[in-house]
Amino acid sequence: MKSVLANIINWGRSKDWRRAKDWGRITSRIQAPFARRRAKKGGRVLVHEILSIQVFSAALAGVLAIASLYWGGQWVLQDNYSRWALQWTQELNELGAPLFLSDDGEALIRLESFVNRYPEIDRVAYFGRDGAALFTVGSDYGIDAVADLSPESLKEAVNVVGLKRPFLMSTGILNPQRFEILAPVWKESIPEDGLFDFDPALPQQAVKTELLGFVSINLDFVIFHDRLLVNIKGAILILLILLVAFALYGRHALRNALKAISGLQAPIKELAKGNLQVEFEPAEHREIAEIVDALETTASALNARDIQLLQLANHDSLTGLFNRRRFLEELREETMNVMHERHQSALFFVDLDQFKYINDACGHPAGDRLIRKVADELLRSVGKDDIVARFGGDEFAILVPRVDEAGARLAAETILANMRRMAHIEDERVFHVHCSIGVTMLSNDNIIHDELINQADIACREAKTAGRNRMHIFKQSVEAEQQAAADIGWMNRLRKAVDNDEFELRFQPINRIDTGETTHHEVLIRLPGDDGKMILPDVFLPSAVRFGLMSEIDFWMIRNAAEAYERESASNANLKLAINLSANAFENEDLTSYVAAIFEKHNVAPGNIVFEITESLAVRRPIHVERQIAELREFGCELALDDFGTGYSSFSYLQKLHFDYIKIDGAFVKDLPKNPVDQKMIKLIAEIGREANMKIVAEYVQNAETLALLADLGVDLAQGYFVGRPQKKPKLKSTPISLKSRRRKKQAR
Repeated sequence: MKSVLANIINWGRSKDWRRAKDWGRITSRIQAPFARRRAKKGGRVLVHEILSIQVFSAALAGVLAIASLYWGGQWVLQDNYSRWALQWTQELNELGAPLFLSDDGEALIRLESFVNRYPEIDRVAYFGRDGAALFTVGSDYGIDAVADLSPESLKEAVNVVGLKRPFLMSTGILNPQRFEILAPVWKESIPEDGLFDFDPALPQQAVKTELLGFVSINLDFVIFHDRLLVNIKGAILILLILLVAFALYGRHALRNALKAISGLQAPIKELAKGNLQVEFEPAEHREIAEIVDALETTASALNARDIQLLQLANHDSLTGLFNRRRFLEELREETMNVMHERHQSALFFVDLDQFKYINDACGHPAGDRLIRKVADELLRSVGKDDIVARFGGDEFAILVPRVDEAGARLAAETILANMRRMAHIEDERVFHVHCSIGVTMLSNDNIIHDELINQADIACREAKTAGRNRMHIFKQSVEAEQQAAADIGWMNRLRKAVDNDEFELRFQPINRIDTGETTHHEVLIRLPGDDGKMILPDVFLPSAVRFGLMSEIDFWMIRNAAEAYERESASNANLKLAINLSANAFENEDLTSYVAAIFEKHNVAPGNIVFEITESLAVRRPIHVERQIAELREFGCELALDDFGTGYSSFSYLQKLHFDYIKIDGAFVKDLPKNPVDQKMIKLIAEIGREANMKIVAEYVQNAETLALLADLGVDLAQGYFVGRPQKKPKLKSTPISLKSRRRKKQAR
């Protein structure tokens, strides 16, 4: 039964084949080794095997009983024959003794009468004292047919003189019905008769024994033996009939007793085929009833499990929508319908705008609640025949069958309108989550599902690029094909650069405004172009983010910056480097341990390294990012807040952040002398930074006028082409300072 239950557990499947179209492939792979194992098994049937054992046991017992009866009968016959032979020998000894003493005719008549009375006595022969044959009785042959006794037989016969045991010359277990007995004939006498004065109390005189001759008896019990064997054979025949009758009855009884087990064979085969609705016949025996209960319980459990597995295989666990695998299956099916019926359908790719901000600011549980709410809103916004799926993260896909481009546009606008009205409250804060929708049309000329997904994704990116919170319908064009080819080219090129270590580093100085001295260098990355010119990071880093290569580039930066520090610090003991880290670097839980291992390998002092992270990542402060920032600070590294002022409520968060540097975004510095608003903004940032004990760095300083103005606004450090261009090696380059700065420096002293 164990193998039966194993088959049920491994092969039980649901009947809902439409919702599990790939179960066939899965189960066929699972069942293949079991099918091969079943093919190797023989066709042995348990009932037949038990019946065969019963019949074989009965036959073996019958054979042993017959053999015991036969050999036991032979032994009994031999014992009885021996007893009769000894008795007759004693009588013939007494009857034949007078014939040795005198020619007694009366004794001879008694002897012949005795022999004739027993047909088993074949012949009686008498021998002289020397073993010579004297006469025979009861034989068809005369005395001449009897040979004299051999010396060996004569010697052995003499040894039994005076004993009551004759000498048995020949017999055998294989022929117990024939005996030849040789017995001595002797007389006993007392030398003095003392008949009248015999006193039993006195010592008796020795008895004198005198050998007279020998008597030989040939016994043949053939007739008696044959009759007895006939009776034994009859008994054996009756025994065989009883054994056969017992075997037939036992077969019938066992078949009825095992009928309940045989009845399980057909239902179990149905279970093995995946029919979990099979019914079992009620069993009368307790053991079989328990097995049936176990099988029914197993079938019910498998049915419930299959329903659950079917749900998990086809649906997203968070939202209950179709998952990516099931959606692609539905998309393939719809492409076949489009091809055969020649109608149009639409594929929507929906991506939430700014979802990561909410997810990181309020935590993943809040993000999950928002995703569920969005899923419910999408279901309410589409038709009953439309298929909505969660593709992963904050991405959704919608298949709208049998709709033209105008209908698809209307459906997308409905979704956008409903999403704009949706508000999500989390931690007493209200979030309005919008989405961008990319649309591609399924037509007879556009039915390859992989290309359809790519087209919808491209259209969604176009919607985001155009300002988000809108929809865009994919249009096949030369420009789009060129852009797709360019994307593939960038992906291959960046992958090759990461694998072959083709990036290069540049070092741009960051100087103090009041003294012009270089405090540290920012490490910048460049990609060599085919024409020998360097490609700036603004060109290739967006593609690296889109293709998921940014984390690898971050770790490449850390490793190569550490190697550069080890190489250059020999000539510059005060070397200090600033390394940019993207948000992707913090998605790796091993960031801090990797930094520690690389710094130890290249003898990098953690206090001489500044890690720069963007304001958007710092403000959102996901839990894992906050923990890794704390670990880097505890390790001894300094931290800088890069691109400050570009978004989010910067000033409300500034006092809550623990950074060593604030780097003002270049957008505020570029036209600083001509823009009073930017001047007030930078002055406010400098005052708040000073209160928070942070040093202020201004990027994109292009001229002396801007540098002097930054000094008046209270900025501490400057970076830009006026301060120093990026170089292959970090070099100390002083910045000329204005006369006003020199005076301020003297007054400070």
